[in-house]
Amino acid sequence: MNCKGKLGACAAGLLVAVTLNGCSLGSSQPSEAEAKAAISAEFVRLMGATVEVQDFQDFEVRNCRKAESTDDVVCDLGGAVVISIAGSPQTRPFTGPVRFSKASGTWTAHKP
Repeated sequence: MNCKGKLGACAAGLLVAVTLNGCSLGSSQPSEAEAKAAISAEFVRLMGATVEVQDFQDFEVRNCRKAESTDDVVCDLGGAVVISIAGSPQTRPFTGPVRFSKASGTWTAHKP
């Protein structure tokens, strides 16, 4: 995804993709800390140095379930993320499920 010149639209799209809310699949789901790290890394990957994840508010991971066609998990997220785009802080609520995959011990966030 190319986000140059479209930071607002990219941030909104990513938030929809990253709206995860917890999983009850035991060790086959990310913890809150792992989900936060995966979401933060995905913002940086998509938007580069123009975005910084500053905080999470009332964050929770819930309703995790196995993804239909992969070994990944899809989770709902609660709360919001506080990001800084080019120095301007914005609070964005999580609005949809997020798919998480795990490779080499690290969780990654994706669009479902």
